[in-house]
Amino acid sequence: MDVLKTELEEAFAIQHFDKSLFNEQALMDCRKLIQSLTEINNGCAVLTDMADNKSYFSIGTFGDFLGLSQEDISKEVIESLDEDCIYQHIHPEDLVEKRMLELHFFQFLCKLPINERLKYRSNCRIRMTNQKGEYCYITNQTHILRNSPCGNMWLALCLYDLSPNQNPLTSIDSQITNNETGEVIAVSLSEAKRSILSTREKEILQLIKKGYLSKEISKNLNITINTVNRHRQNILQKLNVNNSLEAVHSAEAMKLF
Repeated sequence: MDVLKTELEEAFAIQHFDKSLFNEQALMDCRKLIQSLTEINNGCAVLTDMADNKSYFSIGTFGDFLGLSQEDISKEVIESLDEDCIYQHIHPEDLVEKRMLELHFFQFLCKLPINERLKYRSNCRIRMTNQKGEYCYITNQTHILRNSPCGNMWLALCLYDLSPNQNPLTSIDSQITNNETGEVIAVSLSEAKRSILSTREKEILQLIKKGYLSKEISKNLNITINTVNRHRQNILQKLNVNNSLEAVHSAEAMKLF
């Protein structure tokens, strides 16, 4: 389980919707919009319905570029707030930062008057694998397209396009932009990244890096093996990686030590 994904879903769950008040035509109009967008730019557009826990896709030729399966390309609706078939192509380190930016953007919008929320978008540049398995830079934007009749954020648009700038970055260059004024708010995720692992988890990961086994870590830190293994699993979940080696590499790249 992706811990940051769970945290984000819990934040969304704070909102309460009365579906009897909804205008289904607004949803249909937005679905047509994302299809038009991908026909124009050949990118990928995902419309998320936060009230119904569904995501609507329009992928087009961008799916071929990423090497998505025909099954993934043909998907139009999934029963999830997350576009997993896209997220699995994102570099693990960038996915962690993207999750943090999504949460930060949601919290930022929650503080605004309802009629101000639609004026902003979040922006970042992330690494995604293409059909050859090589990482390339993709621009990503998120907008709120519609509020619900009861004033909650309802329909969110997430856009992916090949970035014209393929120069390496040390972060995802996260920003929030006012679409009306052009004001750009830089979003620093450094503090959030540093706190993603607890002090104990960092200690354990440092020992893993040195080649210690769980039994040796248990003895070194005077904790049980079960506790060590639980911390190890938490580390993998928080960093969205599959094994301890990937966790060490990811933590070093994110400067968590």
